[in-house]
Amino acid sequence: MNLYLLPQFLSSITVLSFCFLIGMQFGFLTILIPYFSKNNNTQVEESFTMSDNELSWLLSGFTLVKPISSVLAGLVMDHFGRLNTLRLGILPWSIGWILIANASNFPMLMTGFLTAFVPCSWFVITSLAYVSEISSPNMRGVLLNFKSIFWGLGSIVPFLLGAFLHWRMLAWVNCILFLIPGIATLFLKESMMWLVTKGRIDDAKESLIYFNRYRKTDENLESDIERKLLSIQALHERYHSANQSILKKMRFFLQPSGYKRILMIAGLQCFNEATGSNVLLNNIIVFFTEFGTTVNPYAIGIYIGITKLATSLFTGWLLKTCKFKSILIANYLTICGCILAFGLYLDYNTKGTTIYQWIPLCTMVLYTFSLSSGVYSVPVVITPLIFPTHLRGTGQSVATLFQSLMEFSATQTYYLVKKLVQHSHILYVMALSSVIGCAYIYKCVVETHKKSFSEIEDYFSKKVNCSKNNSPSGEELKSFNEK
Repeated sequence: MNLYLLPQFLSSITVLSFCFLIGMQFGFLTILIPYFSKNNNTQVEESFTMSDNELSWLLSGFTLVKPISSVLAGLVMDHFGRLNTLRLGILPWSIGWILIANASNFPMLMTGFLTAFVPCSWFVITSLAYVSEISSPNMRGVLLNFKSIFWGLGSIVPFLLGAFLHWRMLAWVNCILFLIPGIATLFLKESMMWLVTKGRIDDAKESLIYFNRYRKTDENLESDIERKLLSIQALHERYHSANQSILKKMRFFLQPSGYKRILMIAGLQCFNEATGSNVLLNNIIVFFTEFGTTVNPYAIGIYIGITKLATSLFTGWLLKTCKFKSILIANYLTICGCILAFGLYLDYNTKGTTIYQWIPLCTMVLYTFSLSSGVYSVPVVITPLIFPTHLRGTGQSVATLFQSLMEFSATQTYYLVKKLVQHSHILYVMALSSVIGCAYIYKCVVETHKKSFSEIEDYFSKKVNCSKNNSPSGEELKSFNEK
């Protein structure tokens, strides 16, 4: 790694380590449920009891908080800054885990989880926006991929600690764990792009010097910094709503340049859910239990977890090397083959037979690899790049809101449709959706691989102007994606 990338790397690792906390939180739920699950009408936890209905509410509570939390995250980070938003999120996080550790009944436990879930979207959206703004275009995909690595590591830790610690002690560990990334943010510089939107030019210049102090250049460092600062200011001057009210800012999303970005991301998220990215993995144990394979379904769950973690390490190289649209199309085609093979297996395999048992195992491992290496990771990289600086937080919040709606709709639709048709038919529809998704990606998704913010803004500006003038300048837009 070149020395000039060191400030970007350390700053990115610090803010993305907040995603480790989120992984810990979701892993904690898996450890907690066995304490309250009844076995022969008895449960391990003696302090209080929970019904099955209360357990289901505990597991689905995140979907209630996520949309509101996402909207708040965008508004707070655009107003108070990226690093300050991460620090503010520590307060509800700590309060929530204190309530969980001291819970004496279900309402108190549920309140603690809902409170601790509030900053989850803050940590994800804010850290991704910060890394997108401070990183070089050629390293941006690699650095953003650390979000998946930290999340995966965080989800494994509760299983290791849970073997030795009671769930209340583990809750106290989660409560104080924020100290490491929280204190580390005090030594970081704020995003220079956000500072410019607030008119803090001197602070933005200081931030640029910090992130470029090891850069080797033929120019004088001072003149190089001035040139970069002017470039950021010119990008910001395209939009003059940085200090306007929230309602005036939201008008941007009613303009063609604004709603086309939202629709692009919403369409991508729609196809992600249509290919079963949440439904299949969340029901994988049920699938293999109901369909009579002799493979241990819990072992398959372990294989999938290992695949996710290993793939997150490989994805960093992939995002740096390959164009994002190519990654998505290749993964969607792979997903189509995996789901189709799984559907055919369900149709033609006789329940209880041991022949071709490797088919469901291999298809699900390859399916997980394709999800982790592209379907999950590429939208995470693209989303913070396509919005203007002063609206990046708000834009990500709106995109996350759409994602929550897609997840909820996909889950509810699946449980409704599976009562009417065979599971294999649902898989065939998912496979068809993967193929349609390839066409959508090729036609509608902008290529942001190694593109600067100015180039991305130029793309949307040209696209809007082409629509207004009705002029055949599609070759210019095509050349942008092929650069």
